[in-house]
Amino acid sequence: MELEKIKTVATTITATLEEEGIMSLEELKDLTNLEENDVLLALDWLHGEERVELLPTGKVVSVMLVF
Repeated sequence: MELEKIKTVATTITATLEEEGIMSLEELKDLTNLEENDVLLALDWLHGEERVELLPTGKVVSVMLVF
């Protein structure tokens, strides 16, 4: 996936997390209607930019926006 698409998906994820708060990866995929691969790539990029924190709890991974 090209960087511009990753940034577009990341913007959608960021807006969703700002509005909804901490949520599981599954909830995030459902709310954004994005493909899992796109979400994972964007989350990796956002994590590298220190914009999100991934919170694993058992088999569930939650995502939190970092301000």
